[in-house]
Amino acid sequence: MKEAGKPPYAPSFPRSHTLMEAREEKGKPPMYVAGRVMLFRDMGKMTFMTLQDHTGRLQIVLRVESVGEEKYKSALELIDLGDIVGIHGEQFTTQKGEPSVLAKDWVMLSKALRQPPEKWHGIADQETAWRQRYLDLLSNRETFERFVFRSAFIRKLREFYWAEGFTEVETPVLVNAASGALATPFKTHHNAYDMDVFLRIAPETFLKEAIVGGFDRVFEIARVFRNEGLDPSHLQDFTMAEHYASYWDYEQNMLFTERMLSTLLRELTGRMDIQFPDRSGVLQHVDFTPPWPRMTLCEAILTSCGIDIDTIDSQRALLEAMKSKNIRLDVPVENLGRGNLIDQLYKKVSRPLIVQPTFITQHPIDLSPLARRNDANPAITDRFQLVVGGWEIVNAYSELIDPIDQAKRFEEQAKAHAGGDQDAHRKDDEYVTALEYGCPPCSGWGMGIDRIVALLTQQTNLRDVTLFPLMKPLEDTKSPNSEETQRIQTTQKTQKMLASSDSSPLLQHIDYGHLLPAAHSLLEEHADQTKAHLVATGAAMEALAKRFGGDPATWKVAGMLHDLDWDKLEKDAEAHCGTTLEQMLVSIQAPSELLADIRAHYAHKYGAEYPLNSMLRKCLYCVDELTGFIIAVTLVRPSKKIGDVEVGSVTKKLKDKSFAAQVDREQIKKCEELLGLPLAEFIGLTLDAMKAMAAEMGL
Repeated sequence: MKEAGKPPYAPSFPRSHTLMEAREEKGKPPMYVAGRVMLFRDMGKMTFMTLQDHTGRLQIVLRVESVGEEKYKSALELIDLGDIVGIHGEQFTTQKGEPSVLAKDWVMLSKALRQPPEKWHGIADQETAWRQRYLDLLSNRETFERFVFRSAFIRKLREFYWAEGFTEVETPVLVNAASGALATPFKTHHNAYDMDVFLRIAPETFLKEAIVGGFDRVFEIARVFRNEGLDPSHLQDFTMAEHYASYWDYEQNMLFTERMLSTLLRELTGRMDIQFPDRSGVLQHVDFTPPWPRMTLCEAILTSCGIDIDTIDSQRALLEAMKSKNIRLDVPVENLGRGNLIDQLYKKVSRPLIVQPTFITQHPIDLSPLARRNDANPAITDRFQLVVGGWEIVNAYSELIDPIDQAKRFEEQAKAHAGGDQDAHRKDDEYVTALEYGCPPCSGWGMGIDRIVALLTQQTNLRDVTLFPLMKPLEDTKSPNSEETQRIQTTQKTQKMLASSDSSPLLQHIDYGHLLPAAHSLLEEHADQTKAHLVATGAAMEALAKRFGGDPATWKVAGMLHDLDWDKLEKDAEAHCGTTLEQMLVSIQAPSELLADIRAHYAHKYGAEYPLNSMLRKCLYCVDELTGFIIAVTLVRPSKKIGDVEVGSVTKKLKDKSFAAQVDREQIKKCEELLGLPLAEFIGLTLDAMKAMAAEMGL
């Protein structure tokens, strides 16, 4: 493009309409629209493109008579899936009622150098979705909308605070003392000061110092860091909302919490009764209509396991009580103080059982070093947690404003830390000094943004609501193409080795995995009744490629397209794999080897011309009949769900010659001779691959 004087990367574009605005435009004003190419179908003298932007998708029609022969030819030569293009044209509606733009001109805005995901409507591999979130956002609209919801939630949260008289402030991320929560901090070094500092584990102490300084009500939406274990419900860096209100106690904060969350839910979802995933991922109906029930921490533990923590005053006695109840925690307990041991016991036996919004109150003093001591019972604090679906959503309390009591508790926490409790609170002398100047009575509150958004969007892993979660680097990061290069080299070495053996065929003749996006487009365009079978065969071929060392994308393309012409030919076996299929493959510029591989599976007609001389061809020959048979077995199940099908039920049906009589059972059983796979293993591998694609198959 550069050599031809056609800039592949434009400086700007005079967009007049988003794609959704263009769809809804009345009349036919000239418009400039832009977006990423998600679909590209050349129909001869007319080409259809689907563009996508942040508002949605829109069909673009390119015609020779509208853009001119040179521009039209240039579009066919230069535009690929993933490119970002600009269109000048007029809106119209097709005969099928689809709002579209008829292009009068087009321009390349950004040339994509990498192939897009194999299908634009979703990434199957979860780790890829986390590592390359931009691909997940582009190909999965549900992911995009999830992060739009997160943004809307934070906006509504801020608006609620402002309406209630709160002032938003910012506090330091680098701190001298990691205060505000029981957690292990990250440590780093400040070169200018030549001293070690911590990343904050909470903004709490600075927000309370703002109250000391005269602010009445403050809040912060803060990124915080805790150097602790990683699991689906915990991340080391996450976002918290914290607020502090002068002259409130924890009871007033509970009422405020009910009002806040019920208001946000009503404005964002329009309802109070929603579904939450519990800790095991099972959706539970949860009603957020206030008021919400209350339960003390002691009552929660006593009800769930029969241990009365109010009667146990030491860590050793609590360990003995747990041992007598055969309760084993998921963390090392030897170095935990009594408070943290109670917390871990509660999280193990009590919290998972709480489904409806519930306030857990009256936490032990040694579990709450910053909370106000209860006047009636000095052993507990004026504190509450909001738990929903087994998840802790909010932690709040009446604040400890007595500097002498606070200093003493810090000393006790420091001793616990010295004894090995890494989560114990550190001393914070600067904070104690601030309290000595006098802090009004107040109540503080904290909520994990990631966690509440995960629940409201029915996600069970916080990484799914974190736009770019921290991931451990892959082992080989020397080159962006290193993994792909290694795979290609391995495939080539294997092919050469097999080619030198008279008894073993090649894995595949050539790679054509780059056609995977186009294969998905062909399926959407030509496959209706056979779509489930083609999707299933593609998935099975991908699994077989991984089993034998072939290129998964290449094998998947062959599986997805092997019966592409079946619907159009109305099951004409004689014409199957003939000129109709050939024309379909030409439309995506497929190499002749793809047609040859597909024809090889139709051995009755094409066996002589296209022998089974590669592992790809042998696998396609055997698995074609099997995937169709497994679908037939699924459809006679009461549930009609492939998840309920087992290997045994497939083998049993294979013996019943009256069931699906048209299926060539001998062709399936050739797996043992041609592939060296026992029948049961072949069925199991294929069945597992199909189960992974159940939703796309509609089974």
